[in-house]
Amino acid sequence: MGYIHIIGGEKRGRKIVVPGGCGVRPIQGVARKALFEILRDKLPESIVYDIFAGSGSLGLEALSRGARRAYFFESNPRVCQVLRRNITLCGYEDRARVVRWDFWQARKLPQDLERPDVVFLDPPFAYDISQVMEKLYNFRVVIGDALVVIRCSRKEWREEGVSFFEVQDVRRYGKSVLVFGRLKG
Repeated sequence: MGYIHIIGGEKRGRKIVVPGGCGVRPIQGVARKALFEILRDKLPESIVYDIFAGSGSLGLEALSRGARRAYFFESNPRVCQVLRRNITLCGYEDRARVVRWDFWQARKLPQDLERPDVVFLDPPFAYDISQVMEKLYNFRVVIGDALVVIRCSRKEWREEGVSFFEVQDVRRYGKSVLVFGRLKG
């Protein structure tokens, strides 16, 4: 296990646990700081989904910066335990909910959730990003017109062939690409 820190907001400097051996790779340093600077005005009082949550670094950072509630979607039971621990470490038990949910097996999102304003989608780099986005489109009824932020590897990102996603911005940081946009229709 390792640690990273919340980088801004009310919990700035708080250590959270990164589970080892589970393929969890939280967004680091410059990219995370830049991401949350871009989202600065969108986070206060927002509802956030953190899909492929891992350590929960994105959702916890959003809560630290004023999001009203965050839903953390994770399929690995061991990672869910670490995620719950991180939520407790930050004192966000009343504003966070862990949803044990398999992105690949699910036909729909749970219906008892609030509609999101911001959706973080950070799948393992080994996944084909076009397949991830195609699957994401199946959840458009719940996601609606939320801002979707996708993190993928530089070699995976291709804008062509994604007709149902309106790309608004693309930022490159090291081996990662952050794609901002919305689902169409």
